[in-house]
Formats: sequence, structure tokens, C-alpha cells
Amino acid sequence: MKSFVKALLLMGVAMPAGADTALVVGTVDAASTTSYGAPRYLGTALTPLDQAGFELISALDADAATLRQLVTRLVTADEQEALVIALSGRFVSHGGLSWFLGRDAGQQDLGSVSGAGIPVQLLMDIAGASPARAVILLAPEDQGIALGAGLENGLGPLEVPEGVTLATGHPASVARFLRSGLLEPGRPLRDVLAASPDLTVVALADPFVPFVPAPVVTPVVPADEQAYWDAMSTLDNVFAYRAYLNRYPGGYYAAQAQARIAALEPPAPQLTPEEAENALGLSREDKRDIQRDLAVLGYYNSGIDGLFGPGTRGGIRQWQQANGLQVTGYLDAAQVTRLSDQGDVRREEIRAQDLAYWNQTGQGNDEAGLRAYLNRYPNGQFAQLARQRLDAIEAEQERQADIAYWNQTGRGQDEAGLRAYLGRYPNGEFSQLARQRLNTILAQQESQAWQLAQARDTIQGYRAYLNDYPNGPHAAQARQRLAQLQQAAGEPAAWQQAQARDTLNSYQAYLDAYPNGAHAAEARALMRAIRDDDRAWNLAESTDTIQGYRNYLNAFPTPRHRQEALDRISQIQADEQAWQQAQAADTVQAYRSYLNRFPNGRHAAEAQQRIDALAPPQPPQGGIPLNLGQRVATERALSNLGFDPGPADGTFTAQTYAALRAYQQARGLPVTGVVDAVTAAALLVEGMANN
Repeated sequence: MKSFVKALLLMGVAMPAGADTALVVGTVDAASTTSYGAPRYLGTALTPLDQAGFELISALDADAATLRQLVTRLVTADEQEALVIALSGRFVSHGGLSWFLGRDAGQQDLGSVSGAGIPVQLLMDIAGASPARAVILLAPEDQGIALGAGLENGLGPLEVPEGVTLATGHPASVARFLRSGLLEPGRPLRDVLAASPDLTVVALADPFVPFVPAPVVTPVVPADEQAYWDAMSTLDNVFAYRAYLNRYPGGYYAAQAQARIAALEPPAPQLTPEEAENALGLSREDKRDIQRDLAVLGYYNSGIDGLFGPGTRGGIRQWQQANGLQVTGYLDAAQVTRLSDQGDVRREEIRAQDLAYWNQTGQGNDEAGLRAYLNRYPNGQFAQLARQRLDAIEAEQERQADIAYWNQTGRGQDEAGLRAYLGRYPNGEFSQLARQRLNTILAQQESQAWQLAQARDTIQGYRAYLNDYPNGPHAAQARQRLAQLQQAAGEPAAWQQAQARDTLNSYQAYLDAYPNGAHAAEARALMRAIRDDDRAWNLAESTDTIQGYRNYLNAFPTPRHRQEALDRISQIQADEQAWQQAQAADTVQAYRSYLNRFPNGRHAAEAQQRIDALAPPQPPQGGIPLNLGQRVATERALSNLGFDPGPADGTFTAQTYAALRAYQQARGLPVTGVVDAVTAAALLVEGMANN
């Protein structure tokens, strides 16, 4: 199977590179009666794996469709370094085949199990095909569900690919191993597995290699070298650093010594402006300081990010020109110092101007002064205090406006005034009182409306009440009385309408409206008869035989699908008669005549096979180019899916092309007879799901 997976992936499916990967799945079948532990145990390992740097492909209680999606994500992860696959839950097997089932599997047999989960061997082959260090952990759990014919609970014999480590055990043991032993840095796999005796090791690859490498240890500087460096770095001159390099040319601090020499020595005359700036070794924060100085001096107005782009270089050129310097767009050490000094002076000037304007506007003692200050200095040294005082002034103004509007709307004496006040001030000073008074008014109106509806005692009266008060205190009584009046008025017409339509929906609509109506029992009986007729018809359609349709016609005095059954009997008889005629003639023309009349007939495949045998077709044109391995993979995929392509030797014959056409026709694909892009993709997906 591994060669099949590799060959199909080479047909054009791109695989992005990824970090360390862990596929972790724990499931409990929805029909389980004896266990609920699989997801709970494996769930405890997700956080340790995530903290260890693994990209998680995980699901707890996944159905079959989700399991297939997880396998697709695992394949596309293209793991190169470390791969963990941990499955805990329900496993079933048949001989050398094992499946991991989703939560929606329920009772399965050998014929249906491939659609209810994923093949364990497929995961083995994916791990074996990966260059990564691969560890697979399987935790079978008996969940008390009966199995159909051909299946057994648990894992069967497994073919472990070379380079893959496989261990099995209880879900709790697997989760414990995932959380601790497996993730221990620098400890060989053999040792961590030996420390977990409750796991059964089936296969062990690279036993002396740690699954998680040991952390890199910082080298220890020899004491004599450290002492010499401390002495020379204290002197901090070119001669001291050169003396260190002469004694320790490959020493631990060699790069630092060379950097300090470059910083202390004046730039050589032949250096370009760019080289001179590079020699300064400016850090990201140094560059941010330069941008801040340019900005405060008015030569830069972009982000302070420590990245010298066109905006920063342009600002440097403007500053150099304004200061009578050579305009290069690059700085030397003296220019950095000069720029910094000018920036400090300008910032002090701005601070003094800020303070002066604060004093000029009244030191924040009135609204006009506060707004004037914030308008000029939105980020000034008094900006936070100014905003706090302005917020307090605005809050008081809002409170006074609230009181004024309450008085203006009548101080809550009528409904209109209360609604107007709450519309403008839903959380205002008087909002709670306003709601209490409004609720009292509405309750009085509702009581009057209910008394009026009772007095009228008509459909229109109760509808009017419910329209105004759908959730009123008398709504349930109104609906009950309305239903009684409607039932008395409309049941005969509703029954006539249900009989006229004579459908499940029409009879159900009648019962929904009149569950205790005069014709309720008759409606239910007719619905049972319709369902019985539909079930019999579905059975006839599923068998699709003359006898099946005749059994349907004989089962009911007046079958609902009588004409359809008669038509299908006629079609089958015509198909069989045409096929007998084609067989009697046994010529290409006779079989083609049959296919022209019945392109999807009951014997279409046999007719095409006979045509191919009598007149072997030329290989069809088109399709994507395939190498020998891909052709063999295609033949194996067709064979595994039940379409016989002949020997899987990479030699496409008429039988191979016929199998391709049959596969394309069965899957609703364009029937080309060649491996095109659409057919290749379909074979890849079905091959993964069914192998």
C-alpha cells in the first residue's frame, strides 16, 4: 500500500512543509454501552504536545467523515522531522486488516466497515513513507457494541514499515506516555519505552536515538580565557581586544572583540557612506532613536520601526542638507551624536512650549481651555489630566441635559413622554422610574384589551388581542379560545382539501390543525397506507426487476405508483429483448445498436466488453503523462475499487482503458478512457479512503 500512496501523490498533489506533527484522535461510539474513556484520556496529552512545539491534528469523538479529513491534513503536512500518531477508541479487524472507527459507526460488518472509519495500515504506510521519526500509539477500547459478520473487536496483525515505532496499550497508558516519557528531551526511545511496562512494543526503530533531541548546551568558557577577556574588555580599547584575539583567535568572545575593534577604530578613508554607517553596528533600537530625532526635528513622519527605508533615508538627506553636511542619506558616528543632541534640544523646547500653553489656557480650569490645549497637544504632558477633567465636565453637562429632558417630557406622567425619555436616555437618571410607570400603563391597556376580546368572543377579536400582546398574561387563554373557534369554522374545508391532495403532507397538515378532529383516525390510517405503498415501491425500485414490480402491483388494490411500475416493466422487457437480439447476432454493430437504444441499460457494460473483444479499440488520446510507477499505481487503484484493468504491470491494454471508462461512468466523470487530472484526483481520494 505504501508504494500505492507514494505513486498517487506524485500525480500532482502539492505537499507543503510543516513543523513537528501529532495526529491525536480519541473516540467513543454514540452507541457505546461500556466505556467513555478514550477521548478523556487522550485529551490530557494535547496541551503537553502543543507546548513541546507539535502542530496538532486532533479531534475528540470524530465521525468517519472527520477522520478522513484528518488523514488528508496529515498527508498534506509533509512532516520531515518528528511524527506522532495516537489513536484511542474502537478498533475492529478481519485477518490482516484493521480499522479505527468513528463515533457514528455503530454496528458494522465486513461489507460496510470501510466507510465507517480509516484503515490502520494506511496510517502505517503514511508514517513509513515520511522521512520523519515516526511513533504510532494505538489504544483499543471495548465499547460494548455487537459486530456483524466477518469482523472481530480489536487489532489484527499489523505490517509495520521500516523506520516506524509501534506500541499498544490502554488509553490511560498511551496518554501518560504521550504526556511525559515520549517528550523527555535527550532520552533514547528504548529507555522511555522500557520505563512504560504497561505498553506493548510491536516495533522499535532507532532505539538509541531520542525522539525529542536534547537541548543545546551553552559552551563553558575556560577560566583563564574568561579572566583574560574580563581584563581586556575593562580596558575597552583596540590594543586590548587585539591582544585577546592574538591569544585566543578562535575564542568564545572573538566576534565581540572584532565588533568592538570595528566600533572603536575610525572608519578607513576609503569606506563609502553606507559602509561607514554599517560599521557603527546600529541596533534596531538605535535606529528607532534616530527616527525619533528626525521626527521631532520635522524631517520624518512615518512609523518608528527601526527599519531604514526610503522615508528614513529621505529624512536623513534633508537633515544633512539643512546642517550643511554632505548629502548621502547615511550617517557616521559624529552625525548620529549631532542629530541626537539636536533632537534632545527640540524635545526640551516642545516640552517648554507645552507647559507654557497649559498655563496660557488656564491650567485646565475650564472647558474652553481644556479643548484648546488638547487640540494643540493631543499627546502632551498634560493630555491625560486634560481628558479626565473634560470627561467630568461633559458628564455633568449630560446629567443636566438628562434632568432637563425629563422635565420637558412631563416628568413621566403619560405614555408618550415616558417613551420619548427612554428613547433618548435608556440608561438615564430616571430610566428605572420611567420603565416602572410605563409598565403600569401598558398593563392597564392590556387588561382592557383582554376584557374587550372576551366580550366580543370572535376570531377577529382574539387575533386583535394577540397581535397587540403576543406575550401578554392572557395570551395562552386567547390562543386556546381562538383555536376552538377556528376549529369549529374550518375543519370540514380542511378535510376536503387534505383528501383532494391525498399526500402525507396534506393529511399531516390536517392533523396539525385538528389533532382531535372528526377525521383524525381516518387521516392517520390513510397516512399509514401511503407509507406502506411508498416502502413497497422503494423496495421494487431497489430490486429493479420485473418480478419486483409485479409483486408491488399485486400487493395493493390501487397502487399509487401503478403506471410507473408498468412503464418500468415494459422498459426492462424491451432492454432484455434488445440484449438477446444483440447476443444472437454477436457483432460489433449489434452491440452498438443495443448501446444506442440503452446507453445505461442493464447489459451496457457487457455490451461494451463484447465490443472491445470483437474490435479492440485504439488507445484513447489525451490524458496526463504517467511514468511506469504511476501507471502501476493506477492499475492497482482500479483493481482495489472493483474495476478489473488486467495485470498491474504498467502496460495499459484495451482491458485497462475499458476499466477506466467503467470507473469514470460509475463516478459521474467525463468518460474519456484516459487518466486525466479529474480522474487522477478521484483515484487518489478513493484510494486513501478504501485502502
